[in-house]
Amino acid sequence: MSTIDSLSVRTKILLVMLFASLIRLFPLSFLLSDGRVTFVSYDSYYHMRNILYTTQHFPGYILSDSYINYPLGFDISWPPLYDLLISLVALVVGLGSPSDSTIELVAALFPVVIGTLSLVPLYFAASALFGRRVGLYSIVVFAVMPIHLMVSMFGATDHHVAEILLSTTAFTLFIFSLKEGADPDVCRKLTKSDLMACIGSRSAIYAIGAGITLAVSVLTWTGSPIFIGLFALYVPVQLALDLKVKRNSGYLLSSSCIMYLAALVFVIPFVAIIVREGYELSAAFVSWFHVLYIFSMLCFTLMCWVVAHVIGNRGQWWHYLLVILVLIAAVIIGTKSMMPTFFSNIVSGIGYLLGFDETISTINEALPLFWDQYGDFTLSSVWRGFGLFFLSALASLLLILRQGFPSKKPTIAFFVVWSVIVFFLALSQRRFMYLLSINVAVLSGYFMGQLHSWLMPEAVKEHGGKRKKVQTNPGKMPLLLILGMLLLPGVLISVAAVSNPSVMPSDWQETLDWVKDHTPVTSYYNDPFQTPEYGVLSWWDFGNWIIYRSQRPVVTNNFQPAVKETAVFFLSQNGTEASDILDERNVKYILTDISMVKGKFFSIAKLAGEDYNSFFDEETLTKGSSTVTKKVENEKFKNSMLVKLHVYDGSGSGNYRLLYESNTTVTKDPEVKYVKVFEYVQGVSITGKAQPGEKVYGATTLVSNRDRQFDYYNSAVADENGTYNLVLAYPTQDGTSSTYAILPYTIIGEKSRSSKQIDVTESAVQTGEVLLLDLV
Repeated sequence: MSTIDSLSVRTKILLVMLFASLIRLFPLSFLLSDGRVTFVSYDSYYHMRNILYTTQHFPGYILSDSYINYPLGFDISWPPLYDLLISLVALVVGLGSPSDSTIELVAALFPVVIGTLSLVPLYFAASALFGRRVGLYSIVVFAVMPIHLMVSMFGATDHHVAEILLSTTAFTLFIFSLKEGADPDVCRKLTKSDLMACIGSRSAIYAIGAGITLAVSVLTWTGSPIFIGLFALYVPVQLALDLKVKRNSGYLLSSSCIMYLAALVFVIPFVAIIVREGYELSAAFVSWFHVLYIFSMLCFTLMCWVVAHVIGNRGQWWHYLLVILVLIAAVIIGTKSMMPTFFSNIVSGIGYLLGFDETISTINEALPLFWDQYGDFTLSSVWRGFGLFFLSALASLLLILRQGFPSKKPTIAFFVVWSVIVFFLALSQRRFMYLLSINVAVLSGYFMGQLHSWLMPEAVKEHGGKRKKVQTNPGKMPLLLILGMLLLPGVLISVAAVSNPSVMPSDWQETLDWVKDHTPVTSYYNDPFQTPEYGVLSWWDFGNWIIYRSQRPVVTNNFQPAVKETAVFFLSQNGTEASDILDERNVKYILTDISMVKGKFFSIAKLAGEDYNSFFDEETLTKGSSTVTKKVENEKFKNSMLVKLHVYDGSGSGNYRLLYESNTTVTKDPEVKYVKVFEYVQGVSITGKAQPGEKVYGATTLVSNRDRQFDYYNSAVADENGTYNLVLAYPTQDGTSSTYAILPYTIIGEKSRSSKQIDVTESAVQTGEVLLLDLV
């Protein structure tokens, strides 16, 4: 017997949990520097904003933030429990007055703890379904599951990891409730309406635990109705199976109804405290919608059971499915006519989950599982998220269905329904792969357990008159080899994920620190219920970074307010249209990066209502006997405000000037840096006489903060009277920016070739001063 085999189950679980926590802690070695944490992804940064505020105002949290959707502000729909819990831990660790560094460290460690704890309900669920061996294999798989590791590593301070823990706990408790309740003695008691026996049973206690966990999930994640509805979808399936095999369904009625009642009792007081005026029935906010939704699922469960009871006495089991479908259609029609607001919230929620919303469809993580943003088939997301575990899970699911387990065991039927629903969620939006990780772990654990049984069968030996199962070892090496092949890709992908997590690039870090230190400080950062002085415009991906790192208000962020008008600004071909957007939003600074010109350009075009292909021309190249067609940026692309700014440093416009650029050079010709900061200014107006209809240019040479020399120009056309008005954005004298001119402006007429030089002061650029300069 090997050393591992001799260990107790509890010891094995603890060892796997230790390994899981260590690999999730690995990024700490490089994400924690000088007491400051670099958090993973985007949403973590808004959680941190809320956590810092909540720690200072505990138990208060941000209800509406004037630093989002500037200057209108934005109502925050995230349920508060996740951030409140982190703030509470930070207060305890910091003895009531934690520093920002302490708060950041606690918040960065929190997902590691929650992610590791998720192995506990996973083990119990898998063990209850398929035995302890499968339970152990499942947690080993889960420990190295890439997609779960991505949301539970150090610094991934997003609520996704809590969704996994809560949903798995609720589902596990429900499985235990079903398992206990399906006992024939319990079923007979339920049939006799022995209420006290029902309430005091272990099945009921597990159901109450599941209900409380569902209520906690409502206070943690906006998408909690997914979990709540999943149980209700399982009920008619199980009732049909019970009718088919003539099984008493009292256990199902008991577990489901007690669970929903417990959820209602627990959640109602919190909703009464949290619900906000104007959002009383909103699915996006914690509201009475959730109470009504849970109650409707309870009613649906009762309806299904009553129909099954009637059908069981009078008809065939398949009649039940037909009647239920008719009743569901009637309920939908009735709800739409009598409760339109409630119905509308459900429909919009389903549309959100399926990715029907145009804005949602531009988010990379909201793309379908097997298709990229261009509509091309891809397996990259599945591979990065699961490795080979996805294939072993599919094989196991097919094996379970073929063996007919769902009809024999209600717990397995529930697991199959759970797996199928979450799979379709992930199929519609790849972001839900993290919810699927539990199911993939259990199914992969089952696959490994089957391999174990096939390759190392147990033989029965007699010793001292007693029969005892003894495991044979002939297939041990093949088993280890196959298990290693299954685990290795997941391990390698996970190691790559923790070694190179999706964090804010260093160019963005240095840029945002510069913005914080070198632009006017805005008010009310720690009191975000009043409007600050000005706003910052960038693409929505970077909004949370700007708010947290630079402490400046943004027009749009990862909640995606004003995202369409932001897209219109960046693709505008018209300076007046662009200025109107900035003036309406009181924007002072614009931040761009190279990804907006490259990979994100497709989404920007889509949200702006533009045809992505209209920004490119096709060019055919001949190489020997073959021809290659490629897309080349056309004039429309080059004339967009985004390209004018990021590639041409504001040339072609008189209202935008480069203040700062990051260190990394991403293209050499022309030389373009990774991140840039522009200031929106009135610009100085150079006006005078030129030839009628003549194009007049103003140009100078500047040096950026990175000592990059570049040319800037703008142009204007003289009217029929020969009057031109040329707006220029950079001063040539008295400049306060780290980007400065080394020559006066040369003003030249295109036809006459008449040219003159003129200097411009910082004051003239800021106030929109008019300077006279005749060319003829």
